[in-house]
Amino acid sequence: MAVALDQERSLPSLKTLAVAGLLTAIGIGYIGPVNAYLDQKAELGRERLRLAELERERGRVSGLIEALDQPAVLEARARELGLVRPNELPFVVSGLGPSSAGGGDDAGGSEGRPERGR
Repeated sequence: MAVALDQERSLPSLKTLAVAGLLTAIGIGYIGPVNAYLDQKAELGRERLRLAELERERGRVSGLIEALDQPAVLEARARELGLVRPNELPFVVSGLGPSSAGGGDDAGGSEGRPERGR
């Protein structure tokens, strides 16, 4: 009889196996939601960094917009586009840039250059 009692105690009961199985199933069921939580937490960190970057850029662009509202900046931009004030006489000066090195815009011909072959 003592041997039979030892064998009963060494084998887990059906109730113990059922509880262990239930706890295992619950544990496995938590893996998906925990992974999703950790992924979303990481994504939230990335999005917060992106938000801070966009807020800095917004501040920079707002500063540019404010600068463009100043009369001196507006006039400089208009002059870059070739605009003149009313009753102002426009002048066009050509041949000052690096593209004139070839001498294509010279109206005087060969001034400053020796003549060849005549």
